[in-house]
Amino acid sequence: MAIGVAYEDFWHGEPEIVRYAIEVYEVRQKVEAIQADAMAWNTGRYVMLGVGVVLSQAFSRNSQVKYPTEPVLAYELDERLKEQKRERELELAHANFLAVAASLEARKQNGGVG
Repeated sequence: MAIGVAYEDFWHGEPEIVRYAIEVYEVRQKVEAIQADAMAWNTGRYVMLGVGVVLSQAFSRNSQVKYPTEPVLAYELDERLKEQKRERELELAHANFLAVAASLEARKQNGGVG
């Protein structure tokens, strides 16, 4: 049956079994509705990001805005992925710092500003 109760239990079992199955079914329906709503919201979020990128690039010659390269929500919810992303960002910042420091050192050795 649709609510998860066997035919025999429905017709010949205790009424509490059916009542419990109906309550569980209603809870499942609510959870599924919430999940569907969250998926729709996230789809809208990605569409908004895409439209924002297109408009930014259309109206700004030097726009640096880019569409996300990985799923946004996955990195917000999964702590391991969040930590990996943070480590990549720190490594990039460190590499950028070293590049700027090397550039300043080269300018100093060439008699530039130092």
